[in-house]
Amino acid sequence: MIIQCPNCSARYRIDASKINREVARVKCPKCQSGFEVRLRARQSADQKSGTHGSCGRRSKVVVVDDARFFREVVLDILQPLDIEIFKAGDGAEALEVIRREVPDLVILDLKLPRMDGYQLIRAIRSDPAIRNTRLLAMSSVFRGEEEARKVTLAGADDFLNKSFRPEHLLQRVNRLLDS
Repeated sequence: MIIQCPNCSARYRIDASKINREVARVKCPKCQSGFEVRLRARQSADQKSGTHGSCGRRSKVVVVDDARFFREVVLDILQPLDIEIFKAGDGAEALEVIRREVPDLVILDLKLPRMDGYQLIRAIRSDPAIRNTRLLAMSSVFRGEEEARKVTLAGADDFLNKSFRPEHLLQRVNRLLDS
C-alpha cells in the first residue's frame, strides 16, 4: 500500500497485509512525524464478494497507465474490492490484455504510448467481443466539462480527473460494475 505523509508529503510503501487493524499509527521516516493510516475500508457484501450484478463471478478490471506509480496507487485503492485486476502500461498492451481477459471494466489514462486512450476506446468499441466492456477514462490534464463530453462521445462510459479522491474512484468503479 502506498501512503503519503500529511506533514512532508513523502510517499512510501507499507505492507498492510501484515497489520491486523483497520487503522495503524505510522511514523514518517523522512520527517519523523506520526500519523494514522486507514488500512481496511468498511465493505459492503457485494464489495467483499467481488461480484457485481447477477453474474455470480468475480469482476475483472484492467488498469491502464504508463506511469507505474499511478497504476500502483489505483491498485491500492481498489484493494478492498475482491476483484481480479490486470495491468497494462500502454494502449497496445492493454488491447491484448482486454481481448484475452474480456474484463468487466477498463480504467484507462488518455495519454498512453503506442496507442492513446482515444484510439484504445475506439478499438474496444469496434470489436464485437469486447465492445460492451465498461470504460472509465482518466486524465491529469482536465480541461473542464468539454473534455468529459469529448471522452464520452468517443465511447467511454465515464470520465474522472486524476486528482480524484479514493472514495470517488471506488464509487465510480462500483457503479460501472453494477450497471
